[in-house]
Amino acid sequence: MRSAIKVLIVDDSALIRQMLTRALSLDPAIEIVGSAKTGLEAIEKANELQPDVITLDIQMPELSGLEALPHIVKTTLARVVMLTSLGDAETTYQALDLGAVDFLVKPAQGVATSLPELSEILLKKIKTANRVAPEHRLIKSERLPESNVSEERSIRQRGLSADRVVAIAASTGGPPALETVFSGLSADLPTAYTVVQHLPAGFTKSLARRLGRVTDIYVTEIEDGMPVEQGVAYLAPHGVHTRITGHTRKRFTLDDSPPLHGVRPAADPLLESVAEGYGARSVGVLLTGMGSDGAAGMKLIRAAGGETIAQDEETSVVWGMPGAAARSGAVAHIVPLGSVSAEIRRAVRG
Repeated sequence: MRSAIKVLIVDDSALIRQMLTRALSLDPAIEIVGSAKTGLEAIEKANELQPDVITLDIQMPELSGLEALPHIVKTTLARVVMLTSLGDAETTYQALDLGAVDFLVKPAQGVATSLPELSEILLKKIKTANRVAPEHRLIKSERLPESNVSEERSIRQRGLSADRVVAIAASTGGPPALETVFSGLSADLPTAYTVVQHLPAGFTKSLARRLGRVTDIYVTEIEDGMPVEQGVAYLAPHGVHTRITGHTRKRFTLDDSPPLHGVRPAADPLLESVAEGYGARSVGVLLTGMGSDGAAGMKLIRAAGGETIAQDEETSVVWGMPGAAARSGAVAHIVPLGSVSAEIRRAVRG
């Protein structure tokens, strides 16, 4: 019989600790081994209780979650899920760089939250985190220094309708991986980029800003009807599926059709539209993430004559999405994270 997942809850709010405890208690596969109110207490209890997963608040007295995180990752095998708010997006991405495996926007105090809904989201995060190998918490982005290419040059390289598209999808562990990939790409390549990263509402624009700091490619969140232009990276917004439509002048189309693989946006609708619209001039890329989203779309890209690339298991936080595509025969090239951008450059130039 599989043992229960041991969870330590860390938050300075008694109400939030109570809400998380109630939500996790709905599943007998979860054992709450303790709670903590400060970063210092979190470090002490993490070492004492040796939990499998820790939910760690970012803003706390004495020692913040961001300050406590490196100590926890260094001294325990616990996988950390950060508890964040919509205003903490930049700090949340820093936490992922420091070893957190995922994050959750915590319920607002004083706002009624459906316990079953909170439980469903939280349990999924906890169980996904528990599947992460402890050594994969320490996979760091291999980013180049921030780009110093002027905005004027970036603007001059835009405006041309893209006749080639690189479509990238990621989930758990994806934001640092995307920074690694984009740090090795340049607006000089004759292609547009589209990205589906499974994120909660309010985090896409912040990710676009972070990616824009490591590359000269212009990075923006997609809006309905936006043209697909060379030298631009487009991030799919939360809550809608993204597709590329049109013939002579291709544009992005957003729709609120039902979630796929439990998420919206899902990678498959975008990858399928890229395969249909660009055929042999398309490149599909799957990075670290839980589940099988993207496998069907990658298969269509490969069948259409396009290139398909997946991050390997050793450098993935979770080898779910790329692994599912690889097992289906949809992937032509499986490479470490640090080699993904080189594979993309080869595919575009080829």
